[in-house]
Amino acid sequence: MAKHKIHATPSVGAGRARTAASRSPGDVAARLRVAVAVMLVAAATAPLAAVPVGTVALYSNGNVEKLLSADRAGLLWEDDRKRRYLRSRNPVVPVVTRSTFLSGRQTRREVVAGDPDAIATAARGAWVEFTVERTRYTGERSNRSWRCARGRTHIAKVAGADRRVTDFVCERFVVHRKYWQPVIKERREFSYSEDLGLVTRMARTRGEKTSRWRLVKLIAPKRATYKRLSKQVRKLRQPKKGR
Repeated sequence: MAKHKIHATPSVGAGRARTAASRSPGDVAARLRVAVAVMLVAAATAPLAAVPVGTVALYSNGNVEKLLSADRAGLLWEDDRKRRYLRSRNPVVPVVTRSTFLSGRQTRREVVAGDPDAIATAARGAWVEFTVERTRYTGERSNRSWRCARGRTHIAKVAGADRRVTDFVCERFVVHRKYWQPVIKERREFSYSEDLGLVTRMARTRGEKTSRWRLVKLIAPKRATYKRLSKQVRKLRQPKKGR
């Protein structure tokens, strides 16, 4: 909250000083409660998106997503195929909901065991385990176990600018029925920018196949015209020379 200076003539300032001195402790406490309430309201109504709603994110794998809304439930993004993704503000939590706008089909995920938010206070490199229940549009349900660890925080080049990012590793696993050891089904190594509220780099391994992508560019809402986006997307998706 910004500090405001009060300029007054000596006589007016003296009058104010006498008025303040004559206030009862009850008046001061009441004014303090009001000031605190105003601060809490301001915090509750502050913008929740690290980037403005309407921003378009371009990724090295050709994916394009637009931020539709942001609230305490998370950030809602939509890609160019009208698929919508509600993502948690905690980067280790898998996509909360995935829906197809045209068909209305939706897959939901909910943390049913463990506490992924503990990653914020866990020691660097320490595993935090949790279980996510996935409900498909057919009603079919299944549980998936995850363990994640927080790595170092450092400065990296993100979409042409130097930004502070934190590295994470997440593994989806099942426990071997005979040996009671975790069997890794999927591994994700990624960097997250808290300033942007976005994953900036991802390496995802399932079996022997690894896919990689990074955040290439952010386009502000006013600059996200069809012509500009089309040009950028064509450039990202065109085959690379020498391949």
